[in-house]
Amino acid sequence: MTRLGTLPVSPDLPAGPLGLRERRRVQTSVEISEAALTLFEQKGVEATTVGEIAHAAGVSQRTFFRYFATKEEAALRDHWAFEAIIAAGLDRLDSEVSPRLALEASFAAALTTYSDSSSIASQRLLRVNRMIKKEPTLRAVLARASVGRTAALVDAVSKRFECSELQIRLAVDVSIAVLRAALETWVDGSSTDEAANLPETYSTARALAYM
Repeated sequence: MTRLGTLPVSPDLPAGPLGLRERRRVQTSVEISEAALTLFEQKGVEATTVGEIAHAAGVSQRTFFRYFATKEEAALRDHWAFEAIIAAGLDRLDSEVSPRLALEASFAAALTTYSDSSSIASQRLLRVNRMIKKEPTLRAVLARASVGRTAALVDAVSKRFECSELQIRLAVDVSIAVLRAALETWVDGSSTDEAANLPETYSTARALAYM
C-alpha cells in the first residue's frame, strides 16, 4: 500500500499565527483521517485495521492513537469538526427570541462555513456523511455521541432562557431534527446536483418545519 499524497492544509486550523509544530499536528490529523476514510471506502470499516490506516498515512500505530482513540473516530474527524462549528455559537444565543428560534439562528450562522459546496470543508463533510449512510458502525458511534451533544445543548439553552424544562427539551430536539434533515437532504442531493447548498437547504427545512 502506498502512502497517501500530501493533503491541503486543513480548513479548520485554529485562527491566528501558528508555529510549524502546531500546523504539522493538524496536518497529521487530517492525513490520518483521510487515510481512514479512503480505506473505509475501498474495503469497508470492518475489513480495515488501524495498522493499515497508519501505514497509509505514513505514521506509526502509536502516533495514530495520539490523535484518535479508534479507527471510526479517525474517519469521522470532519463530522466532529462540523459539530464543533455548530456548538461554537451556543454561548451567544439570542435570549430576546424563543429558544428554538435562537438555536436555529445560531445553527444558520454556523452553516455559512459550508456556503461553498466546492470548498474543502464542504467536500470533506459530504464525503464522511456519505460513508456514514453506508456504515452502521459509524452511525452507532454518532448515536452514542449524540447523548452528550444533546445534554450540552440543553445546558446551553437552560443558561440563557427562563423556560420550562419541557420547552427547552422540545426546542433542542426539534432544532436538531431540522438540522439533521437538512444535512441528510444536502448529502443526498449533492450526488446529482453539484449546486446543492447546505445553508439554503437548512433555510428551506426551517420554513417547512413551521408549516
